[in-house]
Amino acid sequence: MASLDITRSIDIQAPIAKVWAALTEPELIAQWFGDTAEFDPKPGGVGSFGWTNHDEGPFRVLVEHVDEPKTLIYRWARESNADPVPGNSTLVRFDLAEIDGGTRLTLVETGFEELAEPRSAHDGNVEGWQAELGDLVEYVEAR
Repeated sequence: MASLDITRSIDIQAPIAKVWAALTEPELIAQWFGDTAEFDPKPGGVGSFGWTNHDEGPFRVLVEHVDEPKTLIYRWARESNADPVPGNSTLVRFDLAEIDGGTRLTLVETGFEELAEPRSAHDGNVEGWQAELGDLVEYVEAR
């Protein structure tokens, strides 16, 4: 694995179907990931995520792979209002597995080496995922 990949695994005390819904249903995504979400969870589906504390517009995504309820992969643009393509985006992969008492979520984000400022993008997303995945656990376990 390249040194700039992000890999995190978390255990969530909730059934896999609840975690999957929180990753793929726009109204649920907006409860833990940013403030607004549009998302079409099928290969070739598009969407966007928005944060009210960012002055820029939404960050677009393109869904590349779906294996419900186990794997979701999408390409996420680093710049707002840009279509995600190699060179301006990273690939985000969520893998879900049933465990005793809930679900193990493994996130892997790759492609930072292709960005204009790879280290800064990587470091910002490490911090971002730490907060966002914490919000996901809190949201799903409270539902």
